[in-house]
Amino acid sequence: MTIEAPGTTAYLESLVDVATGELDRRIFSDEEIFDLEMKHIFGRAWLFLCHETQIPKKGDFFEAPMGKDNVLVVRQRDRSIKALLNTCTHRGNAVCRAEEGNVRNFMCTYHGWTFGLDGELVGVPGMSDFYRDELDRSKHPLRKVAQLDTYKGFVFATMDPQAPPLQEFLGRTGRIAIDLLAERGDIEARPGVQKFTLNCNWKFTADNAFDYYHPQITHISAQAVGMIPSADVNDTGGAKTDEGKALGVQRLPTDLDTLVALGEYGHAISGPSLDSMLRTLPPEMHELVTWRRNPGPLAALGPVGSRFAGHPHLFPTAWFTMDAQISLRVPRSAGVTEVWWFSFKDRNESPEEQKAQLGRQIHSFGPAGFLEQEDGENWSQSTAQTRGGASRDIPQLLKMGLGRGKIIHEDGVARIEAPVNEHAQLWTYLSWLQWVKGTDWDELRSATTPGDYI
Repeated sequence: MTIEAPGTTAYLESLVDVATGELDRRIFSDEEIFDLEMKHIFGRAWLFLCHETQIPKKGDFFEAPMGKDNVLVVRQRDRSIKALLNTCTHRGNAVCRAEEGNVRNFMCTYHGWTFGLDGELVGVPGMSDFYRDELDRSKHPLRKVAQLDTYKGFVFATMDPQAPPLQEFLGRTGRIAIDLLAERGDIEARPGVQKFTLNCNWKFTADNAFDYYHPQITHISAQAVGMIPSADVNDTGGAKTDEGKALGVQRLPTDLDTLVALGEYGHAISGPSLDSMLRTLPPEMHELVTWRRNPGPLAALGPVGSRFAGHPHLFPTAWFTMDAQISLRVPRSAGVTEVWWFSFKDRNESPEEQKAQLGRQIHSFGPAGFLEQEDGENWSQSTAQTRGGASRDIPQLLKMGLGRGKIIHEDGVARIEAPVNEHAQLWTYLSWLQWVKGTDWDELRSATTPGDYI
């Protein structure tokens, strides 16, 4: 891999070599690249903020991250939703210290400037005595996001007034990703959001959503206690002992059919097909995934979307799990990521079913999650090795299935059917490169529209 001079387009393009499936490790540790991500990705993309059921009543609010900014998502008196930057237009203090709640207005605790639910400046202490009634309050409201929209109850916003509409940004693949949660039933967000911090780059957490090469190794302890199915032993193709036994771990599945969807702007879905998942689940758990074949969900998902068991990921940082959760990966620096977990339930399910699902959710992911504790170790260690003077020069590899990803276009979905592969990861970084270069919207859509192979 040839490294170009920093600060140029050629340098950025040298960081991702799609032809060889190699990434420069600097993309995981360089703070200058992180600043470009904040500007060109998180300052432009439509970002998931919350679900409408988290702010059901007028005056309800939820604080959500948008890159390095925090916004207050507020239910208005007319039932509409606005998202306001959580920074006072006087001296910059946060106007709200709570993460969620219900208010009549927002008052800054520094000097008492007060803003209405719509962000308008409605109160200024000393307006007559100190400002001589010369301050024009209409010129100092809380700043609003450039655009806000919802899709099936999921609230998104962008800071870019030139961004395409949400529906276009999501595309068919992005809408299927959300539908795999929204179409489960009468969806409602469970109270609270689990939050914790990992010393890792956000992209490690993002591309891991598609990684079906690691579960039988990383999560071998979860297999031991029956949390996930174990695979049959098979030959790794490596060296053997004198007795003919293979050296190293041999727990990789050979019969797992994966289904990949590649979407515009970097969205992707990759994981086991529904039929493949049904082969690994005990019969009593089949209903957890077969709801996709019911008439309502089938109509929304379509013949291709209904075949996915997981894992949908909306670029840049929203992962939708198979068990009604969203993991939002919030970049804090090149080496620090805050992970947020939103959990959902179907209001039509019985209390017993809801309780069983909650148990699966909290025991799998989050700060106490069996699986994510193991993943977090990998992500943190992988990030640490990108900072070494010598180790950072070793390329990161995404070669599994390279050049063999034949793309089939059907029902508006660009899909690949193959054994375990790294097609979605490669698509993520191909798209990441276009974003981080600051590519304009028309070219960005064109450059991230799937062709015939990857």
